[in-house]
Amino acid sequence: MVKHMGLKQSEKSELTRERILAAAEEEFSEKGFYGARVDSIAAASGMNKRMIYAHFDSKENLYTKVLLRVYEKLAQCERQFMVDDLSPLDAIKNIIEISFEYLKNNPNFVRMLMWENLNKGMSIPEGELARLKSPSMEYIKKQLVKGKEMGIFRSDVDIYHVSVSLMNFCFSHFSNQHTMTSVLGRDITSEEEVRSRAEFITDIITKYLI
Repeated sequence: MVKHMGLKQSEKSELTRERILAAAEEEFSEKGFYGARVDSIAAASGMNKRMIYAHFDSKENLYTKVLLRVYEKLAQCERQFMVDDLSPLDAIKNIIEISFEYLKNNPNFVRMLMWENLNKGMSIPEGELARLKSPSMEYIKKQLVKGKEMGIFRSDVDIYHVSVSLMNFCFSHFSNQHTMTSVLGRDITSEEEVRSRAEFITDIITKYLI
């Protein structure tokens, strides 16, 4: 059992929740909701099951909190590319660069999202993911509209499909990296391969836009 000396009760409670969430994120991202065990989360966090249920009520609620936690981390990262003084074209390039960097460094997010899609989005609270993604989606739309108005982008650019492609092209490299490494016979998880893929996706998107 982990003890926190010299802290207020609210601070102790927050540290306890954080330890549980961190351990749960590792467990759920590796095994999914159905494969994960609360006993394993308790052991990894240094807490007991009673403490976990006292903070999160159920395994289902804990999983949902972890899912929102990884999306909140993504939302924090996405604030980095919401720069207003970039040209629309540079803004789009920046989005791809930052997205690749984030996905490369956060495999738990990739795995959690894959599990959730496999389970047909069973644990997504209505409106919550849309709320977390809305700022970045609005920024992308803003830059695409601005680029069209300035004559930098083609007038017939499809904002919806570009927005979806920006997300899917980046994510698919990481969601399929192990099977594609086997198929292609080359390690697409390497730093060089990730950078090369990011540059290629940037080239595809920008050539469509202009």
